[in-house]
This record gives sequence, C-alpha cells and structure tokens, in this order.
Amino acid sequence: MKNTKSEILRTAVNLFNQRGFFKVTVKEIADEMGISPGNLTYHFKRKENLLAAIQQEILSGSKGIIVPEGQEITLRHFRDMFARFFEIQSRYAFYFSEIIYLLEVYPDITGDYRETTATRLVDARRLVDYYVATGRLLPEGGDIDHDYLIHNLWMVNTFWTLGGALLDRNKPGKSFDSPIESLWRILLPYLTEKGRQEYDSLKAEEAAE
Repeated sequence: MKNTKSEILRTAVNLFNQRGFFKVTVKEIADEMGISPGNLTYHFKRKENLLAAIQQEILSGSKGIIVPEGQEITLRHFRDMFARFFEIQSRYAFYFSEIIYLLEVYPDITGDYRETTATRLVDARRLVDYYVATGRLLPEGGDIDHDYLIHNLWMVNTFWTLGGALLDRNKPGKSFDSPIESLWRILLPYLTEKGRQEYDSLKAEEAAE
C-alpha cells in the first residue's frame, strides 16, 4: 500500500458515510482495508484522531472559497462558491449529518470548525459588502438586514445535509436536491436590477448547457 495513512482516511470516510461515525469501529476500518488494527492505530491512535484528520481535510478543502483575491467577484462566484461547499459536504456527508453530535462529543477537536465558521461569517460580510458596493445587492435599511441574509445563507448551507435526512424525498413537490437553488431564493429579494440581470444571465447559461 503506497500511502497507508491516506488510504485509512479514505476508507474511514467511506464507512462513516455509509453507517455514521459513531457506528463504525477502528477494527471495522482495519478489516475493510485488510490490515491489522495495530497497523491502523500506528497512524491514528484513536478514532477521534481520525476525526481530527478528516476535519482538517474539510477545512483545507474550503479554505479561501468565500473571498478570492485579485479578481472581480460576480454572482457567478456566489454560485460556484456554494457548489464547492456542497461538493465538500457530499464527500464528507457523515460529518455534516452528525455535526451537532460531533460538536458535543468532541469539543476539543471541533473547536477548529467553530473558529473557522466564525471567520467565514466575517468573510461573508466582506463579500456582501462588495456586492453592495458594486451595485449587485441592495444596501441595508428598512427591512433589509444583511446580517440576517448571511445567517440564513449559512444555516441552509451548513445544515442542508442534516435537513435532507429528515425529509421524505419521495413526496411530490419542490425538489429537495437543489441546495444552490434554495440559496438563490434567499438572495433574490436582495438583488438590485443589475444583480437580477446578472442572475438571469447565469440561469440562461445553465439552461443552455
């Protein structure tokens, strides 16, 4: 095996996604790989060490997504940014499905996630302010409160996987498989005419693809 540590992480994530973090043992991960539990614990002493390493992959994969440097930021970035977030959530579905429990059981490990989330909310405010300054979003005032906007976008983004697990997807009605469309619906009332034109252009491009 070329890189045992990476293979352990890959196998662990697959099993956690299938059965949940709390239902998979270190021995089951080792058995799935065809190695001894001792070989696995040489690289990761306990299951929480695996969790810490997986969380680091999640944080590293989403680094710099919100406010890219040195380029114009259009509404295309809004779409692409959340597409990347949901790609990460799909890859590590167990983490986001069980995030509340993980935060409670492993506060020392998941503290990094809390800190990163706080930083992202600050970055999100910078992005919203940029969209206001460039005429894409309406400025604050009256019923328009960007803190609520950011909070609602964050809630849908963070808990989409968890919420989806609670819904009956076999029932007719609105699609539950389009998180980005749900986020657009939150943003649309805040768009200026310029922002709406940019949005319509993006949707036309998507329809033509």
